[in-house]
Amino acid sequence: MFQRCYSLALPARPVAMNVITRFISKSNGSRRCLSRELEKSDEKISSKPDVLSESAITENENYALERYNSKPNSINTATFAHESCLDDHEVTLPHPLDTCTEDLSDVGPYLTPTFTFAKYANKSRTIQELVKLGVALYKFESKEGMVQYILNLDFERDVKPYIRFLHDCGVPADYLGHFITKNPNIFKEDLDDLHTRIRYLRAHSFDVSMIKTILCKNPNWLLYSTKDIDGRLGYFQTNFKLNGSEVRLLTVKGPKVVTYKMVHLLENTFSIKEEMEFDQMQIKKLLLKLPKIWVKNRDRLLSTFEYAHNEMQLQRDFIVQMPNILLCRKTRLQQRHLFLMELKKAQYDPSKPMYVSPKALIGGTDADFCRDVAMTSIEIYNAFLKTF
Repeated sequence: MFQRCYSLALPARPVAMNVITRFISKSNGSRRCLSRELEKSDEKISSKPDVLSESAITENENYALERYNSKPNSINTATFAHESCLDDHEVTLPHPLDTCTEDLSDVGPYLTPTFTFAKYANKSRTIQELVKLGVALYKFESKEGMVQYILNLDFERDVKPYIRFLHDCGVPADYLGHFITKNPNIFKEDLDDLHTRIRYLRAHSFDVSMIKTILCKNPNWLLYSTKDIDGRLGYFQTNFKLNGSEVRLLTVKGPKVVTYKMVHLLENTFSIKEEMEFDQMQIKKLLLKLPKIWVKNRDRLLSTFEYAHNEMQLQRDFIVQMPNILLCRKTRLQQRHLFLMELKKAQYDPSKPMYVSPKALIGGTDADFCRDVAMTSIEIYNAFLKTF
């Protein structure tokens, strides 16, 4: 190996030759290899055929001697000349107790995988900018893979274009944090697909304010393709006999209903139509007035209806006019109704005096109910609840 290094060093540039020579000169064995290489070169020169004239031989011998005398000397000279550049004896290392004047604020241990964002709060610009927007990052920590997904995002490349897109769609700046908290998977969607989904709404006569309301009420709306949204809107239009303006009204009032689980929507529709026995026109009015009924638990919805209709004697037409009563818990409705029965004030017919609105009955706190509806103190009501 040393012979090969020396043979490469002869035609090489001075800097490379000096480095190789210093490497070779570190051991005694390498010096022996160098001397053997010189001896072999001498033999090759001296073993030339006698075809040349004697003067030519003399010139070759002089050239060989000059070569032997000049090359090693030049190598040694270059080695000592550049020894200071390669030697590290002049480097002074600091002592353990010396005062450190270097800024080491960025030096720290390797950040291992974690389930929280705390370790990366001071390192990741994406985390810092999301916090400034008001994103509740702690809600992502319970979702599998979400922490690593957020940490891998580059703010300028992966986040900022989506924020600009949402702002152009009308989402308020102070609502962006809530939007991203509800739908962090929007960064996985292609921007061209998002623009296509907005263009679909615009093509179906949804104005800018409608689109803004839809996105603010249901941030997950943009995760559904135009084919899925078109199929859902077609389902409501066909099964509930809605026209174009009514479909838009339903979409704006209840965008979560449009994208809810189809199985749940079918079950609630069956319960309202077959078990509660509302007719087609009443079902349509319920849907347009309070679409949230279709996302309520089916058993609780049926239990509340049966109590309001059978115990409180509220007719279906009356319930259609005030559908909020169907969203009330049965226990809450039962407690307040029985308390009014004790006070002889349970009168829900608007054509008679002392009328009590079902909306006022189920709304507000217990203190509001006692003051505005029962016209009594909260202590009396609490004492009644103990006997309930």
